[in-house]
Amino acid sequence: MISLPVVALVLCGATVALCSVANAPKHCSYEDADIVLSEWYHVEVSGDSARILIRTANVLFNGLFDKVPSTRSLFARVNVANMQSGEFQAHTMRVMTGLDELIHKLHSPKVLDSMLEHLADQHAVRTGVKNEHFDIFRDVLYDSLGQVLDEYNPDAWRSCLSRIFYGIAGSLP
Repeated sequence: MISLPVVALVLCGATVALCSVANAPKHCSYEDADIVLSEWYHVEVSGDSARILIRTANVLFNGLFDKVPSTRSLFARVNVANMQSGEFQAHTMRVMTGLDELIHKLHSPKVLDSMLEHLADQHAVRTGVKNEHFDIFRDVLYDSLGQVLDEYNPDAWRSCLSRIFYGIAGSLP
């Protein structure tokens, strides 16, 4: 017969393992990355990629601000009060070109991890930035990609973007 302490230990271990799996990002397979890169390529070759990226960024930030109005103050230094200002538009382009760079590194895990670590460090020192803000931003992005991309495989995007967003924000409060 198995002793009660052994059963308790096994149950505790199983609980910790299940919680860790539930909080970990989904695996972005090589095939998922291929799909994401292929679908993202259509934005890049459209001949109007900068305008599409700015429009998409505006949708993303507006979605974040609508869902959590207090996040607007996190972007005061880039003139969020005037979202059409050069400062804010430059910031949105940095975000979108950063996302573009990360997408292009999905097949280079060591490089991607280094980039994610750098971005995590940058965001960790920003007062008020929270993991939940990235979750909202990610969800708004999921919802808008179907409108931006000619082809959209939500499962592949969820797997790969989960890795990206977790890599940046996973250690934030």
